[in-house]
Amino acid sequence: MAYYHAHATRDGAPLLDELWAVIDHVNAFSAGGLNTEENLATACNKCNGRKSSAPLDKWGKRYLRKAVKGKYGEPQHWDGLSGLFVILAQRDPVGLTASEKIWLRELTTLTS
Repeated sequence: MAYYHAHATRDGAPLLDELWAVIDHVNAFSAGGLNTEENLATACNKCNGRKSSAPLDKWGKRYLRKAVKGKYGEPQHWDGLSGLFVILAQRDPVGLTASEKIWLRELTTLTS
């Protein structure tokens, strides 16, 4: 069973602080940034929360924290679990919601 919470809280799943991939506005929506593809980027949940609405020039000057050490080394090709989503969604496409079907179509289009 996958972990899901509408507001991406980490209650019951503290590892998601580092691993949960979210879509973030490069220029904050609250500061006038648009909901356009050019203004969206992926970020880990914790970085997204730390960035808040800071502009990129301020975000680039922030204090950098130490990298998380994984038990088996650092991930080399982190995809925010989107690869796992594709595998599981293709296994049972009938059970997908409308938005999950769109995600599946877009993710498989990117890899083909």
